[in-house]
Amino acid sequence: MLLSEANFVSVDLETTGLDVRRDDIIAVALVPMEGLKIRVRHAYYTLVKPRTYRLKTMKYHGIDRDALQHAPAFKDIAHDLLARCNGFLLGHCVQMDYQFLRRTFKEVGLSFQRHLVDIAEVEKWIGGKTSHRPSCDELSLDALISRYGLKEHYRHHALADAFFAAQIFQIQMTRHGVLHVEQLLDQLRNQKVCDTPFLV
Repeated sequence: MLLSEANFVSVDLETTGLDVRRDDIIAVALVPMEGLKIRVRHAYYTLVKPRTYRLKTMKYHGIDRDALQHAPAFKDIAHDLLARCNGFLLGHCVQMDYQFLRRTFKEVGLSFQRHLVDIAEVEKWIGGKTSHRPSCDELSLDALISRYGLKEHYRHHALADAFFAAQIFQIQMTRHGVLHVEQLLDQLRNQKVCDTPFLV
């Protein structure tokens, strides 16, 4: 399949912590892409009411308990989210977000399976092509934003970070002439970003 014919959805979550088994999603952002075209007008963002709230994580996401008071529960938006996640799931260290989504969809009785494209893994592959193997620090989202000359706004807001990931992917694919989805996925199967569970 040509990359230009594929659908991607850049995803970013905010959660009450990093434990996939017990922490909850508190915000979801989705930025759809048709090929490498970012569909800005179809971007989606919502807060999600968690079962529990951990105050100490507020320093990362800035979402306080009051803001979540009237947010929908995940079960109330699950079918809409499922429909919006149409295509390859894209993001920075997207495996973590994917695990949270799979578990939370499963809790409301829905199956969720998608192919993943991690822009950090893409960057590692690109580095291998140029004989520069990037370090974990060089694969952080902040480092990629800087490397690709993007203007940083509102970091650690799910919607902003999803847009950053979409833009970085767009530039990565354009600069390195990737034309086919199979070419991309074949290369990514051989990559492992870092042992760190989450890169900020």
